[in-house]
Amino acid sequence: MISGSLTQTAFFSGLPERLQGVLAYLAETPLAELSCGRHEIDGELLFMNVMEFDTQPAEHKKAEMHRTYADVQLLIRGVEGIEYSVLTPTELLEPYHADDDYQLIADIPDKSQLRMLPGMFAVFFPGEPHKPGCQITGSGTIKKVVVKVHHTLLKNALSI
Repeated sequence: MISGSLTQTAFFSGLPERLQGVLAYLAETPLAELSCGRHEIDGELLFMNVMEFDTQPAEHKKAEMHRTYADVQLLIRGVEGIEYSVLTPTELLEPYHADDDYQLIADIPDKSQLRMLPGMFAVFFPGEPHKPGCQITGSGTIKKVVVKVHHTLLKNALSI
């Protein structure tokens, strides 16, 4: 998991090249003007979903994990909590849904929480459980974008 702010452009140079490109793209895009739904960037390798919804208490939500895509989640409007872990759970997992690349889990063992403000991003790699859309300061509507980055675009960038 990586987190930061679009205002920290000097920080981007330390990230894998493909993630640098995604963050630069997001920084240049008028995100508040984007309509909800899927927006193509590079077919099935790289696309984004824009969504708007009300946050919920964390205990009313399930966490998700992905196998094929990394998530670059960026908050556009509101305040959001995201529970997460960098440890891949192996127990109490629901069945994997290959068509939509997700697997749910009721709770995240050894979790931490991010407090997301507009312009902040979090990158969750395949196998990292995360529970976005959690309330922090009460109920509120948020708008966010989730860029889906196919794992093959990161494969060489993550090797040493």
